[in-house]
Parts: sequence; structure tokens; C-alpha cells
Amino acid sequence: MAQSEASSANPASNPRRTLLIIVIFFLGLVMVLAYSLPSRSLFGASGPKAVQPVPEDTVIARVGSRTVTAKEYTTSLQNLVSMYRRYAAQLASGGGNFPLSIQQLRQQGSDRAILQQLVRRRIIELEAERLGLMATEGEIQQRLREQFRDENGRFIGVEKYKKQLLRMGTSYVEFERDLAYTILEEKLRNFITSGIQISPQEAEEEYRRQNTRFELSYVVLPATDFEKGVAEPTDEELRAYFDAHKEDFRPTKDRRKVRYIYVSQDKAAEIIPVSDEELQKEYDPNKQVKSVQVSQIVLKVLTPKDEDKVLQKANELVARARGKEGVPAEDFASLARGNSQDTATAAKGGDLGKVERSNVKPGEAVEAAFTLGVGEVSEPVRRGNAFYIFKVTDRAIKTFEEAKPGLLAIVRNRLSYAKASQLADEAVSLLSRTRNFEETAKTIAAKLNLTPDDVKRETPFFAPGDDVPDIGSNPSFEEKTSALTEPNDVGEKVGVRGGFAIPQLVEIKKPGDPTLDEVRDKVVAKVKQEKALQKAYDRAKELIAAAKNAAGLKSAAEAMKLKVEEIKDFNDTAYLDNKSFPAAFPNAEKVKVGELIPMPLYAARNAAPTVAVVAVTSRKDADLTKFAERRKETMDRLRGDRANNLFETYIDGVKARLKEAGQLRVDRALAERVVVAAAANEPAAE
Repeated sequence: MAQSEASSANPASNPRRTLLIIVIFFLGLVMVLAYSLPSRSLFGASGPKAVQPVPEDTVIARVGSRTVTAKEYTTSLQNLVSMYRRYAAQLASGGGNFPLSIQQLRQQGSDRAILQQLVRRRIIELEAERLGLMATEGEIQQRLREQFRDENGRFIGVEKYKKQLLRMGTSYVEFERDLAYTILEEKLRNFITSGIQISPQEAEEEYRRQNTRFELSYVVLPATDFEKGVAEPTDEELRAYFDAHKEDFRPTKDRRKVRYIYVSQDKAAEIIPVSDEELQKEYDPNKQVKSVQVSQIVLKVLTPKDEDKVLQKANELVARARGKEGVPAEDFASLARGNSQDTATAAKGGDLGKVERSNVKPGEAVEAAFTLGVGEVSEPVRRGNAFYIFKVTDRAIKTFEEAKPGLLAIVRNRLSYAKASQLADEAVSLLSRTRNFEETAKTIAAKLNLTPDDVKRETPFFAPGDDVPDIGSNPSFEEKTSALTEPNDVGEKVGVRGGFAIPQLVEIKKPGDPTLDEVRDKVVAKVKQEKALQKAYDRAKELIAAAKNAAGLKSAAEAMKLKVEEIKDFNDTAYLDNKSFPAAFPNAEKVKVGELIPMPLYAARNAAPTVAVVAVTSRKDADLTKFAERRKETMDRLRGDRANNLFETYIDGVKARLKEAGQLRVDRALAERVVVAAAANEPAAE
């Protein structure tokens, strides 16, 4: 008995009992996690997997003796997101389209820009160190005293300074490190650019360029307008283009191929049972007007300055047609005969006759008549260059049976999102549990009265930002699939065009040279685009030849069914058709008023492929009498621009030398892992 009590008092002395306690504890932990994390499994069999963070001290880039670590990269990503979130909060009432998560930064390509900036910073630090231009402690303290002053111009003190930084969301250590970098960059920039000189002649020429104005007539010919006439490229053309432009198709990020179950909202709508009783609740006779007998009064607005006067008259006519207390309504037909400026209907007392709802296009003025009851007069309706006033004298209403198909579509459409979402949840649960794509497709298809092939889809390899067939560029789809790291991993449901997708990872390819087959769709699109752009260019040359000069541009364009646009105040920074044409201004300077620029112009490189034909119709040269008072400002701006260009060229040269010497290395695949992990483990915005 004593032995038994001793054993009970000390579990470690009884191996079987100890094992039992451990097993019970482990099973309890499993149960807790199972209930608290319903979308994930301890064993990786359910839902999207969490991505393991990269160790903080992992080096992702080396620049000489300096490094960029995973921690620095992650912190930079988080800081940028935090900044955007603050901006978004400040602009909550005024808009602002900011990336509010690391995943959204990634979709915009901003993660790569941040890494490039970190590497650039290390290059500048290394070069400043080589030239003995590092920031001293005295320079840092002096700058702090200049930046953190009270109302009397005195330094606020160390403790207040540190507290102020904490309120700004940073520590004094980080701030002073960044300040030291700012100082050394300034010193390096001054060292490199101190010899820049701007002559008075250069300043005058810049002033002349900035202040010369043109009036232009122009025709834009987007490549997209010519794509229909482009034949499918041959295999030989694709191979030749791919071989000549491999760098353009080389991915910098992981590419994923996924298959997914597609739950169509339209198909989900078809299986929703709706009773006549539910449809009766939806039936509103006032929303089922199929035709109206209507009359109108039309008042034209001949010039913009006439608008207020015309609207005032329209309101007066509405008041007279409706009548008010003690004043009977006037006859609408008489008002139309005496005031309407639509001669065709005015003579008939404004009578438009019977108007069928099915014949009215969205946006037409008479659409307002279908919201009126019999005998009612509308408010003035502005469309085009006129105000319209309508009176309904009779109307025909659809019976319940006539309206029933439309009502059924409305009700099903309202319920279809919830039904499709429910089926998508079932698909996520089944696919996460079984990992059997075919069986899941079969089960979901049966519920939609479809075949399995109707709900099964598969993407080609894609990277963030790519257009995915049937899905397009979808940030939510990218976010859900980027967390999938192993074949057969299952993602959460995601809204796509017309329904939901439940993705399952097929394969990941690391950055590297793709084969033509892997990027064939992109190469085809690029070849067709360039052929279309050439067709647009050839058409533009035909237009120039036919027009001969500015006066002939309109008639020549109309003959080719092209539209002439005008810009009244064109300068070196202005756009044509919302696109930059870099050669427009320098070429406009070379031709006389009334002449065409002799060759078609291309839009800037990053704009949609477009060419333009441009004619100069007027020119106003810069007023050089005002140059004297603007000389210093102009010279300072030129000096600043030239200094920036020289500094960036210098840093690019240092970067090239480091690369050539093998002293600059960036592990892009590892950097990608850091971003994916940071995005997957990022806490949600509050």
C-alpha cells in the first residue's frame, strides 16, 4: 500500500502513468486548437497553410561588406504599409487608393522597389565610407537641435525628443540611424555635383521652352483599334520574337499553377427554388410599367451661360402644369404648343404617343416618364443640350404572370450570391479534407446540375500582376494562392468573375528563364500588339499624306472615320489623349503654324501603344521680358535637375562596378520568401 501511495505521489517514477498524462495533454491541446482554428489543421490537411517566417538575421543582399537582412526588409515593408494606413485614415472622407497590406504592396510591385532602395542605400553608404564622407556624431546632434526646437527656437531636450519620436511610431535609435544616412547622402551628393554650372544662355533656353504655348489639332490611333485585322502569328514569328526579347519574359517572382473549382453565381441561381408567394411580395405595379402615353415640353440650352435661365423657365412651366393651392393646373398641351422647342411634338400639344419600355435605351430622357403615375408631371430632366418636362396621360402595367419571369430573375439574382458562397464553402471543406480534386468537382457539379468538367478549371503558370485567363488581374486571387506553398494545398474561396474559385496548388516554379511554351500567351499578345501598332503607324502616315497640312486634317480624318481632337494650351508637360508623347513639343517647335508634324508620334514607353498625327494651329512664344525676374529660379531648377541626373548616373556606375567585381549579390528567391511570409503572417488592419 505504501508503495502504491509513493508511486501516485511521483508520476515520474511510473513511466506508463507519465506517458498517459502526456497523451491526454496532447489530445486536449488538439481539441482546443481544433475548435479555435476551424479553417486550419495541425496536420496540414485543411485550408491554406501558414507560411513560416524567414529568420530575421538571414542575409538577402550583400553590397561589399554591408548587408540587407530579412528583418530590415520586413520592417521596411511594414513601415510603408503603416504610413499608407495613416494616410488612408486621414483621408477617410476624401478617398485615397493606398495599399493597406503587404500583399497589396506586392501586387503593385512595391516590394521590389523597397528592396532596390535598400540595396541603393547600402551602395551609397559604401561609397561615402570609401570617400571619407560619413556623418559624424557632432553633425547628427547639430541636425537634431535644428529639427526639434520649441517656440523660442531652443532644443526641446533629450527626453521630449525621444517621447516625440515614440508618438511618431519610431525609436530614437532608428531615427538617428536614418538621419546619419541622410547626412552622408547629402555630403556624397555635394561632393559629386559641386562642379555643376548653368550658363545664362541655358537658363534662357529653358525658360523659353517652359513658357512657349501651342494650340494643336491631333488624331490618336490606338493600337487596340487595329488588333482585329492582325492575323495570328506563326510559330516561327513567335520563336523569333521570344529569342530576341527573352529578358522581357523572364519572371522575377515565383510562378504558380493552380486548378480550381468554379462555382458560377448564375448556375447557383438556377437551382434556387422560389415560390409564387415570394414572387407576389416582390411584385410592385409601379415598377412593372410596360408602356406610357406621354407628352413632353422641350427647352433647348443654346450656350452654357443660358442654362440657369432655361432651368428657371422649366421650373416655372412645371409649376403651372401641376397647379398649386388656389391655382388650378394649366393645360399641358397648351403649354407645350406655346413653349416647347421640339417642333415635331409642339404642334401636337407635346404628344409623343405610346412609348414602349422595351424600346427605351438607358439614359434617354423619356426614361423618367416610367416613374410617373397617370396625370403626373415630372421635374425638369436635363439631357444633352435641353431640358425635358413629361406628363403621363395613360400607362399599361404588366400583370403578375407577365412580370413573373423578370421577378424570378430578380429574386434569384439577389439570393444567388449567398447560394454560390454556401456551395463554395462546401467545396473548400470537402477539398481541404480529402485533397481529391476530381471527387470534389463531381460533388459540387451534381449540386449545380452540371458535369464535373463545367466546374473544373486550371490556370497556366502566373506571377503576381499577371492577367490570368477567365480571372484577369485579381488581387484577391493572388493573395489566396500566394499562401499555397506545397502541391495540393487548398486555399480559401475567393470571388472571381461571375462566382467563386476554390484553388488548389499544382506546382510552383522559381524565377528563371521560361520556355516559349510557358509564356506563349504573353508572346502571342506582344507580337499581335506590335503588329497592330505598326498598322496604326502606317495608317497615320496615310493620314498625313492625305491631309497635307493643318487645314486639311479634319476632312482627311473624317474620310478615314477618325476623330480630330484639339488642345488649346499645350506645353512641354501637357498630354494628348491622357498620354505623354515626348516628341510632340520639340517637333511642334520645329514646324510652322498651319503645318503638320511630318511623321507620326509614338506615346511614351509606359503608355498604351498609340500613335498620333499632330498639327500646329497656333503658337505663343515665351515673353522674354519677364525672364530676368525668373532667371535665378530657372537656373536653380536646372541645376537641381542636372545634379539629380549626375548623382544617379554616378551611383549606377558604382553599382555596375560592384556587380562586375562580384560584390553585389541579391537573392531574389529568398527575398520573395520574405515578402510571402510577411504578407501571410501580417496582422489585419484595425
